[in-house]
Amino acid sequence: MNSIITSINGKVVSGKQVGRTIGFPTANLVILSDLPRLAHGVYGVIVNWEGTKFLGIMNIGIRPTFDDNPEVSYEVHILDFNKNIYHEKINVDIFFHVRNEQSFKDVSELVNQIQNDITYVRNRFLAMDESDENTDNSLSA
Repeated sequence: MNSIITSINGKVVSGKQVGRTIGFPTANLVILSDLPRLAHGVYGVIVNWEGTKFLGIMNIGIRPTFDDNPEVSYEVHILDFNKNIYHEKINVDIFFHVRNEQSFKDVSELVNQIQNDITYVRNRFLAMDESDENTDNSLSA
């Protein structure tokens, strides 16, 4: 798989529950490692929790569409995941930048963009896996 930009460790804490209300629950993180020096935006990530890896999408920023907190938040939507992990520690490997953080005119526009972002992240990780498989095959042939 392509290289990791950086990794962070965090503890999942309760947030404002907005993601859940729009269909994308997030793990809100208190960062326990060094803070990453990354631009505000959306990233394709792999979350490691209890030894299992999950694809995810992470937003780093101030949530300008909701304009409810000037502090930078670290929120991860773990794809195909439905477990209560409050107070759990997770590791997040950040692989690629998806887009810059932006403000949307309404929640439906944001939901549509998140759906597009998730499709992009799934496809990009799939392409990375296929690239690795092709490399492995060519080395073993």
